[in-house]
Amino acid sequence: MTVTTDDGWLTHVCAPTEMGRLVAAFDWASTPLGAPSTWNAGLRAATSLCLTSRFPMLVVWGPELIQIYNDGYRPMLGDKHANALGRPAGEVWSEVWDVVGPMFESVITTAVPTWEECQSLIVDRHGYAEECFFQYSYSPIYDDDGTVGGVLDVVTETTAAVVAARRLRCLAALGASVSGDGDITDACARAVDTLGRWRPDITGAAIHLTIDGTLTTVASKREPGAPSLSLDRLAAVESSWRSDRLEGESGLVHQVAEPIGLRGAGVRGVLVLDLDRRRAFDADYQEFTALVAGTVSGAIESAFQRALELGEYRRIADTLQSAMLAPASDIPTVAARYVPALGRLAVGGDWYDVIELTPDTRALVVGDCVGHGLDAAAAMSQLRIAARSMLFDGRDPAGVLDGLHRYAESVEGAECATVVCAIVDRNNSVITYSRAGHLPPLVIGTGASGNRWLDGAGGPPLAAIRDCKYENESAALLTGDRLLLFSDGLVERRDETIVEGLDRLQTVADAAKDLPIHDFADHILRTLRPDGGADDIVLVAKLNR
Repeated sequence: MTVTTDDGWLTHVCAPTEMGRLVAAFDWASTPLGAPSTWNAGLRAATSLCLTSRFPMLVVWGPELIQIYNDGYRPMLGDKHANALGRPAGEVWSEVWDVVGPMFESVITTAVPTWEECQSLIVDRHGYAEECFFQYSYSPIYDDDGTVGGVLDVVTETTAAVVAARRLRCLAALGASVSGDGDITDACARAVDTLGRWRPDITGAAIHLTIDGTLTTVASKREPGAPSLSLDRLAAVESSWRSDRLEGESGLVHQVAEPIGLRGAGVRGVLVLDLDRRRAFDADYQEFTALVAGTVSGAIESAFQRALELGEYRRIADTLQSAMLAPASDIPTVAARYVPALGRLAVGGDWYDVIELTPDTRALVVGDCVGHGLDAAAAMSQLRIAARSMLFDGRDPAGVLDGLHRYAESVEGAECATVVCAIVDRNNSVITYSRAGHLPPLVIGTGASGNRWLDGAGGPPLAAIRDCKYENESAALLTGDRLLLFSDGLVERRDETIVEGLDRLQTVADAAKDLPIHDFADHILRTLRPDGGADDIVLVAKLNR
């Protein structure tokens, strides 16, 4: 109903704005506030302040908390605006009244203003429950008798800023999670795991890649029963390189599918994102999902390039391994094994050598250079060649280590390498050995000889101390004894002492001593190789006959 008043103050303050004209035309006489001519000075002043300000404001007055608001406040109401003016605030904001109602009541009863920063509220202003954030202050409005008759709500909606900052953090977390080593499958798994935990903007995620012409799920973290686009629609996204979406009630988008991968390289797929059902899929939301898809595509591209590079490195590494670390399978009494660290090239700083010096003598060498990969392999290859040359020249184990010690000072990456060198005289069943910072060999004995560690002849790692002299030590071997030389990757664990690792090796080796020598070595590796395989492992096992 349109009402004509003679209230000059109201006409004056209402004229410039859209809400002012609506307030001026409203039938206030039909509300508990009564005609504007009856309003007291406090309500008039608050209404004038509200309607002449561009800052969002709401005035509530009387026991019923009847609403008056300005143009700035109107967008916060959404569809509520059609029936919000002149109505009790508790009815208009019924879905959040359990939160804001006590705040209004507190201001009225205590006259103490409130301040809330980044208040989270789930409001229904567009036909669905919507996550919103507000910063506001409730201030008392006094009646003529000095009591509090109403509340002035000065408010700013901060939803856009809060959500934008949250999405930036999501993108940063996603970028961090997919960086680093790993193949395409690893990158997809990390991406999905991160996105699946980043609520509420994303409630679940899945990645499908085309494998052998078929769109296949490679990673997924979604809630049970979540709605899904059909496989046909997902395949259409992959082939057309255009996004698709699944809409639900109230026009909300429940799921979006974004194309990902490398269009030119044949690595393509679809990123499926389950969305927050408390937020419209507006332009900002669409931009966010596109950025998520771009980040995942970048991770796939990086993993793809690493795979190409690693393939070339692997070819080189395989060649080096074949040349430098032959398996010694042609020696029936010796089993030699090299196991690279998981995720690394097939060569590293660990090495071994098995050399027939004479018909009656055989040299066994195990070494460990600091580091992994091709740089460590380059250093170990030089040490290995030097050791082999010195052994063929007739040097004993201590003499070999003396020579390697001096040589390591001029070889980049060889500093602090550890080596154990042993020569077994099969005629006399005697082993002569020397150690440069390396773990002692283990003898798994037969009969009364028992198990024993060859822990003598110990010296510092190569080039660790400038002037040092290595010593030899000899020990008898009985028929049937098994000699083990190994690198520290077989026995070291982060959460225990080296003694515990050595004891575990002895226990496992002793239990397997009746196996053929090659089965013996394989059993030890299967049993003792640590989960994760963070270090290279060398194992040389010799059966004394």
